[in-house]
Amino acid sequence: MEKSLKISKLIHKSLKSPKKFLLFIMEFPKVFILNFSIKKARRDKRIVVLVELRTTNEFFFLEPVLEILYKNNALIIFISHSKFTEQSQLYYFLCALIKSAFKNKKPQLLNLLWRNSFSHLDFYVNATLSYDVKVPANAKHKIHFPHVITSKTKYDVFSSVIEDMTDIFIPGKFYEKDLLTYCKNNNIKKIPALHNVGSPKSDYLFNKKINKKELLEKIGFDPDLKTIFYAPTWNQEASTPIWLEDILAIPEKHKVNLIIKMHPGVYTNPKSKRFSGGIDWKTFFEASHLREKRIYNALNEDSAEYVMVTDIAITDISTIWIEFYLLRKDIIFLDIPEFFQKYEKNSLGEFRNTYGYLVKDANEMNNLIQNMLNSSFDKKNPPTIDNELIYNKAKAAKVAFDAIKKLYVS
Repeated sequence: MEKSLKISKLIHKSLKSPKKFLLFIMEFPKVFILNFSIKKARRDKRIVVLVELRTTNEFFFLEPVLEILYKNNALIIFISHSKFTEQSQLYYFLCALIKSAFKNKKPQLLNLLWRNSFSHLDFYVNATLSYDVKVPANAKHKIHFPHVITSKTKYDVFSSVIEDMTDIFIPGKFYEKDLLTYCKNNNIKKIPALHNVGSPKSDYLFNKKINKKELLEKIGFDPDLKTIFYAPTWNQEASTPIWLEDILAIPEKHKVNLIIKMHPGVYTNPKSKRFSGGIDWKTFFEASHLREKRIYNALNEDSAEYVMVTDIAITDISTIWIEFYLLRKDIIFLDIPEFFQKYEKNSLGEFRNTYGYLVKDANEMNNLIQNMLNSSFDKKNPPTIDNELIYNKAKAAKVAFDAIKKLYVS
């Protein structure tokens, strides 16, 4: 009766919007069939998981654990924005990622509006605490996997949605410190159970085997040249608007390869000032003159393999700096003073000139790049904080799965 009432409300809402009504007509049969699959899964004692995805980046933080769940015969359902919304580009990117990762399975990617339309969920899993996330009421366990190792600013990955979760899988000590500070300062009373899991995505940095020459040739690069990786964060006050022209000049100036990985948020809606700055970045980086200059855009790809083949890393405040740090890459941090006029620093404080080299302008950046390429610079020996950044180094995915199994039988 309760499920029928929810479906009736959904129909009523859908009738008010032609796009939502079309979506309802197209996806309702899948939801109907999935509810029968869920009943069968429960009889067979299979774990039932609903995964919410808001960016492609979140997928990579969950993928290692989802792989283990699939191997253990879990029934996994994905929800995100649909092809009929302003975020339609995201829908197609996610479809491609899911299909590529789970070739022998048939995972479903449904619209967010179906979150409360399933008869039973053992787990609801997300990788963001955005304010517009609505947690399904009928999930027994509601787990948050952070899509970062630390927050890039004091509060940027936290919100009141914390109180709607039952469990948070903590990457490391720094993340937990920022989380608990947020809860204290924002009067969050209902703190979920915290599990010291680590970062499953980071396992790949230590467990993956990679042929550097083959990878670079595959993306059209000369493997005999050094490779620089630029990965900015997602804010209008970050480095892209200020530094991009100088970044794009690096391959010709220094005779190197350049990998660029924009934050996946910029591809969500190319027309939105908020999401992309109003620029279609996918089309922008497909321009032939950029490929001819040895510039490759890692569009919605996992960063791990590219981090592994990197000789010099460039970022602003993106948390990808931690992946570079864990592999002890030389990191150049681009100064973004306007960003820190607006946002507070996280618990690491001003870490950029400790774990890398902070540059104020293009001349400083280019001089440092040249000195790094020539090995004629004072190489830093930054403090070792691996154990504070991530628990269970190289085995976090297994630890996460073991925690899920314990929750399942509890």
